[in-house]
Amino acid sequence: MRRFALPLLLLFGTLLVSTGLFFHAREQGLTQIRQSAEVSLGRYIINLRHQLARHRDLPKLLAEQQQLKDLLNDPASPQKTDAANHYLAWVNDTMGATDSYLIDSNGITLAASNWNGPSPFVGNDYRFRPYFQQAMEGGQGRYFALGNTSRVRGYFFSSPVWQNDQVIGVTVIKVDLEDIEGSWNDPLQDILVMDEDGVIFISTRHNWRFRLLPKPGEQTSPSQLLSRIEASRRYENTILKPLPLQHRETTAEGEQLLTLGGMDAAGHYLLVSKLLPEAGMQVAVLANLLPLKAHITRTLTAGLAIFWTLAALLLFLRARHGMKQRHERELQLAHEALERRVEQRTRQLTKSNQRLQREVELHHQTQNQLVQAAKMAVLGQLSAGINHELNQPLTAIRQFADNGRKLLERGRHEAVESNLQEISGLAERMAAILQPLREFARKRDASSAQTQLAQLRRGTMVLLGVELEKQHAHLHWPEQWDDISVTGDPGRLEQVLVNLISNALQAMTGTTAPRIDVNVTIGDEHVTLAVRDYGPGLCEQALAHVFEPFFTTKSTGLGLGLSISHRIAESLGGELTAANHPLGGAVFTLVLNRADKEPA
Repeated sequence: MRRFALPLLLLFGTLLVSTGLFFHAREQGLTQIRQSAEVSLGRYIINLRHQLARHRDLPKLLAEQQQLKDLLNDPASPQKTDAANHYLAWVNDTMGATDSYLIDSNGITLAASNWNGPSPFVGNDYRFRPYFQQAMEGGQGRYFALGNTSRVRGYFFSSPVWQNDQVIGVTVIKVDLEDIEGSWNDPLQDILVMDEDGVIFISTRHNWRFRLLPKPGEQTSPSQLLSRIEASRRYENTILKPLPLQHRETTAEGEQLLTLGGMDAAGHYLLVSKLLPEAGMQVAVLANLLPLKAHITRTLTAGLAIFWTLAALLLFLRARHGMKQRHERELQLAHEALERRVEQRTRQLTKSNQRLQREVELHHQTQNQLVQAAKMAVLGQLSAGINHELNQPLTAIRQFADNGRKLLERGRHEAVESNLQEISGLAERMAAILQPLREFARKRDASSAQTQLAQLRRGTMVLLGVELEKQHAHLHWPEQWDDISVTGDPGRLEQVLVNLISNALQAMTGTTAPRIDVNVTIGDEHVTLAVRDYGPGLCEQALAHVFEPFFTTKSTGLGLGLSISHRIAESLGGELTAANHPLGGAVFTLVLNRADKEPA
């Protein structure tokens, strides 16, 4: 049992570490995917709201136009009908709407921007549409549905037409939302826009349109839900099918994990959504969990490598301790054997001395000295040899090992590596007893990456777009140098630029319209990016210590951002400096090596 105890302990430790690493990596990976999805969701919602806001008040303006009121008062007049049709067509072309039309109080369309098209709305009855009913009740209507005539998806805005405190008609604007689907190009994230029943109205995947994704805990059966949706005539003559949802899980943090099958997008997804009550829709991002598997694999590989490295070190120390004890026992046995031999030899000499008493007496002192000298010589040889060959390196190894254990507890891995090298050198001197340790890993130099300024600018804007818009800040970055490439990977360069721009925004806190200028200077060997803010600038103390770790002029933060950025710039062969602009504000200058150097 003792022989199997150590392997079983290592196996148990491996399972325990693997389990802990798996759940930690899974939680960390889900957090990263969720944060990325939330950023994408916010960006998409801003775009969607902007698209809708452009046309929100247009029906209300149309409701004030006299030529439309004239037609509602005299719907049989061909001249007034023609004037209204041409006016709506002009408004439609000018404002970029999909369709514009006028409905009387009975729900019949009197004039439309597409009056001369292949499928005009004129004469159609839209009493069943909620946006008509909302406007007839005196409110502003909002609704999105599939066009009853055009079969084109759109969002409808409506407004009542008042005359003598009575609603005599309704003006309607239809907005096409299909353009914002094509602008999304993230292969690991898909956009869904659903109505209150969970019908996917807009999606970056065409085969997900008009699919049904029920809400968590939905009590209504799928058949009853489909019947209710069909009765609303929102998606008339359109076959609605549920998404092939195989599994749905809600994590402790409230996240929705979905498993889809039976389609080209089968796989595992994280659902992040937000309700837009003012628009009557729910916007969601469906993030693919493929990167989570790779993240877990990397974490397990690195964690187990560290675990087995520490286990091997502990096994080595255990073996060294056992060998030391074994050699101490061997030394004790040799000492005892020597004592026995000396005792035996003394008895023999005593018997001889009885026969040669006189000679012994004459040489007794010399004999004792010779015996003692022989004894001490043997002891000296054994002690000196073992002490020289074993005790000195063993003592040094013990010292380095004890120090290495303390350094490991403190996390000083570079010093631990130095101690291990010393231990390895001492172990080579004991080659007749100990076997050298094999190398566990070999460092490899990563190839240098290149990044275009366009890619760097886009990445930085994605990370800071929401914050810039939130503070109403303007970031000026010339685009004529977008095709220029610099040395360095996008992630590390974006980290530097995001930190510099974020610091510039914080320096202008309280400013009504903050402005940040990124000036680009192109040379034959280098590319210089100068980030300037219009804040109060840096004091002399800040200029002297701005790149030192833990130095900060803010009430919050650790003061590590500029220090890390400075080190990143140096690791890429560039430099990062700080100064005050002559006209006010601070300027941080980042000099990078140019990757696409001009030929000599």
